Amino acid sequence: MLNYIKLIFLSLLLFNFIFSDGTISKKLINKQRPNFIFYLADDQDKLDYGTYGNPNVDTKAVDKLAREGIKFNNFYTGQAICSPTRSQIFTGKYPVKNGCFVNHIGVKPKMETIIDYLEKEGYEVVLAGKSHVKPNSVFKWSKFLDLIKIGNSKQRYLPISKIDNYLSKVEKPFCLIIASTFPHGPYPKLNDYSNQDIFKHPYTAKNIPKYKTGYYQNIKEDNSQINDVLNLVDKHNLKNNSLFVYAADHGISGKWGLSEQGLKAPFVVRWPEMIKPNIQSDVILSFVDVVPTFLDIIKAKIPEDIDGSSFYKTLLGDENEIHDYIYGVSTMQNIQKCKVFPSRMVRE
Repeated sequence: MLNYIKLIFLSLLLFNFIFSDGTISKKLINKQRPNFIFYLADDQDKLDYGTYGNPNVDTKAVDKLAREGIKFNNFYTGQAICSPTRSQIFTGKYPVKNGCFVNHIGVKPKMETIIDYLEKEGYEVVLAGKSHVKPNSVFKWSKFLDLIKIGNSKQRYLPISKIDNYLSKVEKPFCLIIASTFPHGPYPKLNDYSNQDIFKHPYTAKNIPKYKTGYYQNIKEDNSQINDVLNLVDKHNLKNNSLFVYAADHGISGKWGLSEQGLKAPFVVRWPEMIKPNIQSDVILSFVDVVPTFLDIIKAKIPEDIDGSSFYKTLLGDENEIHDYIYGVSTMQNIQKCKVFPSRMVRE
C-alpha cells in the first residue's frame, strides 16, 4: 500500500513538472531530442579564423564556440562551390549522386533531404538566409525566413528579428539552418584593413589579391551576425538543449578546384553537457556526414543510399576514423573563365 501511494505521489509530481508550464514541457522534450542549429558562412578559408591560426581576423564568435566545443581539423566538402556544397549538406549525398554537380543547378527531382528525414521524426526544418538550392518542389522547408537589405549595402543580411520571433514561438524540436551571405562578395572598397593586415598562409601568392581587405571586412560583419544569433540562443534558453554547428561552405582561395584550401572547411560543434569543451578532432569527415549524424543522434533510421556516415561518436571524443576515403569533384561549374577540365579527388 505504501509503495502504491509513493507511485501516485511521484506521478503527480511528474505531471505537474511537465504540464504546469509549457516552456518546461518543451525543454524536457528537447533535452531528449536536441534542437539542431547550423550556421553556414559563405566563401571563407579554413585558415582565416583565430581558432585555425589567423590572428588578424575578427572571428571572436567562432573562436568562442571552438573553446566551448569541438573543432574539426579535417572536414571537407566534396565540391568547392556554393550550390553543390549546400546540396551535400542537405541530402547526405555527393554532388553527382544528388544531381547538383554544377553551380546553380538543382538536385534530382525525387531526392529526399534533411527536411524529409527530420520532419518524419517530428522536427521543424527551417532555413533562414541564403538558399542557393533547388528545386522548390524538393526543398519544402517547414519555414523559410528570407534575407533582408540594410541601408544602401549591396549585401543582404540575416533576418535576425524573424529568427528571434521564430525561436520565441517554436513548440517542436527544430533544425534551424542559418545561411549567411558573408564573407562572399561584393567586398567593400572602404574598410578597416590594409594589405599589411593580411595574414599570409602557406599558399599565399607574392602579390596580395585586391579583394582581401574587403574580404576581411566581410568576415568582421559576419562575426557580428554570429554574435546576434548566439545571443538569441541564450535569450530563449536554448543553449543547453541545442547542438550548434558552425561551418563555411568552402574556401575562397581554392574555390572551383580540388586544392586543400578550397575543399577543406572549418567545422565547429558545441553541445553542452555532451561534447567536452575546447577539444579537437583530426578524423577525416565530409559534409555528406551531417545528415546521418543528426539522424543517429535522435536514434532515427539512416537511409542506406546515403553516402555519408554518422560521426556521433567523434563528437563524443572517439578518434577512430569513419571513412577509408572521402571524395571530391570539379567541373567547369557554370562559371565563366573557370576551370573547364573535369577533375576528381580521392583523399585518405
